[in-house]
Amino acid sequence: MRTPFSVTDTCRTINPMPQQLRTRRFETRLDPATDNLITQAADVLGESRSSFVVRAARAAAEKTVTPPQPISVEEALAVLLEKMDSTELAACPLLKGIRETSVA
Repeated sequence: MRTPFSVTDTCRTINPMPQQLRTRRFETRLDPATDNLITQAADVLGESRSSFVVRAARAAAEKTVTPPQPISVEEALAVLLEKMDSTELAACPLLKGIRETSVA
């Protein structure tokens, strides 16, 4: 649910993010379907469209530029076995030997 903040005759959502000095502006053109999707998603989360787009873009950018964290062979095998139990990987003949060896 949006929290209205009266600024003229339009209602705006108060930014739930901590207030930081925001001096940069970013504009983009959207097709109607993307525009509607962003509006729906922001409404579901109770955010303004701007807050939603900035938060989602920042999360995607951080995920893109942050190097993956190394994991141990044991952790990787555990993840693989979990995926094998829940997907079509279970039928892969190359991985069947790995599954049988680790379970035994």
